[in-house]
This record gives sequence, C-alpha cells and structure tokens, in this order.
Amino acid sequence: MKLKPNDFVDSYINWLKSKIILKEIKGFYEITTPFLDRHNDHLQIYAKQVGEKIILTDDGYVISDLLMSGCDISSPRRQNVLHTILNSLGVRLEGDAMIVDASVDNFPQKKHLLLQAMISVNDMFMMSQTRVASLFLEDVEHFLDFNDVRYTPSVQFNGKSGFAHSFDFVIPSSKKMPERLIKAINNPSREKAQTLLFSWNDIQEVRKRKTAMFVFVNDMDKSIRSDILGAFSEYGITTIAWTKREQFLDRLIA
Repeated sequence: MKLKPNDFVDSYINWLKSKIILKEIKGFYEITTPFLDRHNDHLQIYAKQVGEKIILTDDGYVISDLLMSGCDISSPRRQNVLHTILNSLGVRLEGDAMIVDASVDNFPQKKHLLLQAMISVNDMFMMSQTRVASLFLEDVEHFLDFNDVRYTPSVQFNGKSGFAHSFDFVIPSSKKMPERLIKAINNPSREKAQTLLFSWNDIQEVRKRKTAMFVFVNDMDKSIRSDILGAFSEYGITTIAWTKREQFLDRLIA
C-alpha cells in the first residue's frame, strides 16, 4: 500500500527519532544519526549550549575527511559550489567545521539543516578517480546552462513539518510545464533517497502551485539500485540518469 504524503513524513520523522543516539562527552552532546558517510560510518553532530544558544557542528569531520582522501576543494569554482551549498542551508564554515547556531525552539530544524549540508557536501565532492576534474553538481549546472534552461540555483522551501528543505535548482513554470524542482545526487544511496522523499513529500503539503520533482543521478561509474529508482517513481519523482540526460531535455526547457 502506498503511503500518503503525510504518512510518509510522519513515518520518516519517527524513524529518525528512533535511530538517533545521544551521548554526553565533556560538556558536548554527541548526536549519532542514522545517515551514513562514504565509509558507511554514521554521521555525527556535536551540540553545546552556550547561554541561550546551542552551537551545532560536525567538528570538521566531512571536509577533513575529503581533504585526507585527496579531494581538492581549493579552486575558486569548487569553493563557490561549497559555499553555495552551505549558504543555502544557513550553515557557516569555521576552519573545516560546519556550524549552525540554534535555540531550544528551532533545534530540530537547525539540526536537520546541518545534516543536509553534511550529506550534500560529502556527496558532491565524493568523486571517483576517473572524474577528479569535475563535480557532479557542476556537470548538471553546465548541462542546464549549455541548453539555455532557465533556473534559479539553491532554493529553500519550508515543509509542513516545519523543516526547511534545500533544492539545487528550480525551473519556473511555463504554459507547457509546472514548476520543476531539481536535486543532483552524485552517489545515490538508500539514506539519500529517503531524505529526498521526505523533503518532496513534506513540501507538497504546503506548496499551492503544481510542482514536479526531478533528480539527476550519476550513473557514470555504476548502475543505480532498482529499489532507489522504484522509490523515486512510486512518489512521482522523475529520475534523470546522467547517461540519458538528453532524453529529458524537452521537459526541462519547456
């Protein structure tokens, strides 16, 4: 039986709550999430209360790990991609650490935004040796620009749950097509699929206009799992495999 959008949102939030592990370490709270990095280790957030403010950080883990793996993010173009992702989610960078400031009231939303930033940066800069010269998000942006697709980059919408969700591109509606949201996923996984499904279902509850969802997935080095493709299809998300992107161009340009 297919879940209704609101059922999916509730199910996702309940799953997230049940999988989070909290541990106090020398004045900090270590929050272990169910989301995995490229080493299949659980992503962790550290929280510390300073007065009325709660400081949330990844303690530099994501970027330090990328640098240790030989991923160069120092070029102006890649710095622009990095800061575009972070700025769209309200996350700042101090050294290698991603940081957001929260209050008791908005702590869940801010934690969600920091997690989105960690997942997005880890995904965008995780490259195979055959593609070290390019980032997938850059590739998608270049494809849209080359084909004169009108879009706005890095747009954020609030969902019914109160969480804010970031999308890489938004193509405005036209006479032929509704508004189109686009997400680029370099290395599709079950966790990233769940996050996108949650975001998509959550904003549908509050979006007044008709909206379509497209996801670019990188299939250059490996095939995409059928269960991920099936999940996207089940919830009305159009998957654009990078090797077949030209087949969808008319729906993006219209």
